[in-house]
Amino acid sequence: MRALILGFLAMAVSATALACARLFGDRLPAAITQTADGLPWSTAQALLPGLVVGLTLRIGRPRSLLVPLLALLYAGAAMTLGLIIGSAPTAYALSTTPAAQHVITLDAILGGFQQAAMAYAEPIQRSWPYWTLTTIPALIAFALATFKVRRIRRTTPATTNTPGTPDHDSSLDPVQRPEQRGAFEPVQPPEKRGAFDPVQPPRPTAAPFTATHQSRQP
Repeated sequence: MRALILGFLAMAVSATALACARLFGDRLPAAITQTADGLPWSTAQALLPGLVVGLTLRIGRPRSLLVPLLALLYAGAAMTLGLIIGSAPTAYALSTTPAAQHVITLDAILGGFQQAAMAYAEPIQRSWPYWTLTTIPALIAFALATFKVRRIRRTTPATTNTPGTPDHDSSLDPVQRPEQRGAFEPVQPPEKRGAFDPVQPPRPTAAPFTATHQSRQP
């Protein structure tokens, strides 16, 4: 449950940051967005969702194998939502009036949301940049969460509550019946003799039903 909540919050934050970077990226200085043909700027946008989601799900001591899978899904969803929301005004403007391409309004975002989402449904020859940008952060988040889970599971094995441990609640233990002894069983077990202990011969006992004859002198 904790991983679900933290992953969702990380997805929302990273998707919002990515959408804002794409919506208002043209207002940033050219030294940030145009350096080396914009490759560092595009790389930073691709790494942002993976790092945010992956590092967030590493908080605490995750042991479940579902945490890496959640990181993969959340990072991919964050990248997809950020790309779609950031491209929605442009897609809406191109479908209506190209002059209003840089106008960012809620109607433009909602109107162009479907057109921007259709980029993922196009053939792979056209949609491969979108799928590549979605796969990169998903794999980064998956790797970060997997390394954390494997290290936790290797260093701290799962413990079970056994009698005598502090987490053991004796009030929930089943009532044990007292040990029953048969009618012909000895009260205490016979004394054990070691391998090198001397053997003591049994003491002679008189027969219980034979009468002892005493010699009488006249």
